[in-house]
Amino acid sequence: MFIKRFIGAALAAGAAIGAAAIVKLLLDDNNNPDMEDEEESEVRFISIDEPAETPEAGKAPEAAPEVLEIAELYPYLSHEFIAEQLGRNAAFNEQYPEDSLVTITHKAKFDTEELRNDFTKIGEDNGYTATVLNENEATISRKMFTENGSILSDIYNVSNQVACLKGVYEGYNIEL
Repeated sequence: MFIKRFIGAALAAGAAIGAAAIVKLLLDDNNNPDMEDEEESEVRFISIDEPAETPEAGKAPEAAPEVLEIAELYPYLSHEFIAEQLGRNAAFNEQYPEDSLVTITHKAKFDTEELRNDFTKIGEDNGYTATVLNENEATISRKMFTENGSILSDIYNVSNQVACLKGVYEGYNIEL
């Protein structure tokens, strides 16, 4: 059990550092006004006589390239979750300007007390303060200074760890 926790903590710490850098790089590329995507500036006409192209039945539409890149770093997260959180980054940046000191708290639920304990231990090993809410739920929180993508990276890191432990990520709360 110790080895499992140690490996989990090491993976989480390594992934957190690498993932934060990648997410920041992706967000910086997306916020660069000098880089214009040719596809976005291309005009496409749809004829009323022709049916609109739709994904094949039962097949999900392809995810955006940024979502696919982030999904490589966080294999336990769905593309939908990644895209939803990525869409919130501009609001995070506006509401919590760079170098704001925030406290972010994540809540998770697990099937067993042992998995909940693994989650709180991994969180504490990575600088979070853990609080056990009941036999299946816990929160972890930490203070951090914001920069573009830091809140997003934190959400991805923690929710990926929760999913890795087969838990349910119930959400987050951010306070100044």
